[in-house]
Amino acid sequence: MTTRTVGNLYEKHYAGDKARYGVFDALATWRPWDRVLYPGSFIHVTASFFFRSVTYVDCDRNAKRFFARMDDVRELVERYRTYEQTPEIAFHGADYENGIDELDGSFDLLLSLYAGFISAPCKRYLKVGGILAVNNSHGDAGLASIDEDYRFMGVIQGRGDRMHVTESNLDAYFKPRNGQPVTAALLRKLGRSIAYTKKAPVYLFRRDR
Repeated sequence: MTTRTVGNLYEKHYAGDKARYGVFDALATWRPWDRVLYPGSFIHVTASFFFRSVTYVDCDRNAKRFFARMDDVRELVERYRTYEQTPEIAFHGADYENGIDELDGSFDLLLSLYAGFISAPCKRYLKVGGILAVNNSHGDAGLASIDEDYRFMGVIQGRGDRMHVTESNLDAYFKPRNGQPVTAALLRKLGRSIAYTKKAPVYLFRRDR
């Protein structure tokens, strides 16, 4: 990491639409969250602008250096937070596939955004009744859609800063365009989404068991 400030590093990677304010605002508007887990986060602390308690996980060395300056990270979050409470920010410099030092079932929102297959290895940390918010850039939403522990229950629609949660008219999602059977082995082999007839920026799944 260079001598740039934490704020400058954040802006370098997440300026403008890359911050994904709309996604987090839609989730925060939809319902309150006690604890949020964000594996594969890199330095995407936008989540802490909207959620009081966020635990970030990433094994990238630059993410480790960024969060080592935790006082500066908290100062950045204080500048932009949208809630009244004091932010709670934690970081695990680890590979989420190998497990982290957190209790099973201790989070009520799990974020999977552009960071691989998070829904399976990190499911254990999501409480039963908790929500997985996942995009499909690496095929993780497709993987969750065939996981019997998850129930598809909504999407985030819209673009930019104007996004919202919709829980109706979901039947058209996760229907492959070519009709091919979707399996975990196929998605992991591809490492990306297959083509579905209808798609959304973010999909919402409830952990039912």
